[in-house]
Amino acid sequence: MGLSRSERDLDRVAVGLIEELELRNSRPIHPDMLALFMDGKLVELRDGEKLRWICIYVVVGLGCDGRKQILACIPRPGRENLEDWKLVLRGLFERGLRRVLIVVHDDFSGLLPITSSLFVNSDLQLCVVHMQRNAKTHLSKLDSLEFQQRWRAIKTCWDPQLANHQFEELCDRFAKTNPTWIAELRKKRPHYLAFLQYPEYMRKSFSTTNLVEAINGQLEIMRRNSGGYFHSDDTLKLKLGLSMTSLENGKWRVPNHRIHSVLPQLNAMFQARFEGTL
Repeated sequence: MGLSRSERDLDRVAVGLIEELELRNSRPIHPDMLALFMDGKLVELRDGEKLRWICIYVVVGLGCDGRKQILACIPRPGRENLEDWKLVLRGLFERGLRRVLIVVHDDFSGLLPITSSLFVNSDLQLCVVHMQRNAKTHLSKLDSLEFQQRWRAIKTCWDPQLANHQFEELCDRFAKTNPTWIAELRKKRPHYLAFLQYPEYMRKSFSTTNLVEAINGQLEIMRRNSGGYFHSDDTLKLKLGLSMTSLENGKWRVPNHRIHSVLPQLNAMFQARFEGTL
């Protein structure tokens, strides 16, 4: 960061990063977003002589100008849970968020009904990478390989109607193998295929929570370099602040060429969806 080795200077920067994290989680945000990406990251934090679990709730927004920004990054004690997600999402609305074109998150148990009730006019996309991982858990190795092959054909399908038909065929194929899991997939089909309504360049981005992984990946490196856990609450907040500042002042500073090329189309979709709504 180009800093001196003065302990006072380093302390000043550390305090600034921690304060920026607190401000980020409370300052007003723009009411309109093209997309929201949500995910939780579980880490261990040292508390005296013991380690305790902390879940970091991260929400990244894609603005109507094509820029990515971290809207919330909130560490909460314990494992990922619905009550904390309600707190995080309620905070976004209290800070001004109103209209979102598409919301992307994983299939954490109970989260979909919450986002469905809050984002009534938004498309809700469940992360397809998580679905593919689950297939490896719920199906045999050979069946999982076939599942992945069929899914690759579906996600590259140009016609959403045909993709829906192929998804139903995929469910039929494995319904006897694991009826409970397949029944859940079938019920949530619209939320696994919502990304197909969007421009080709954005389909991959809108089908997964990988955007949040940019933050989680940096945290994972910091966790390993710290010996496998974070040494204090302030250390965790400092490194969160450092990670977010690095992203937003670095590769997220301007929209990438893919987003920029389809931005007029996305904004036209937004206006068509929300014209005349508050």
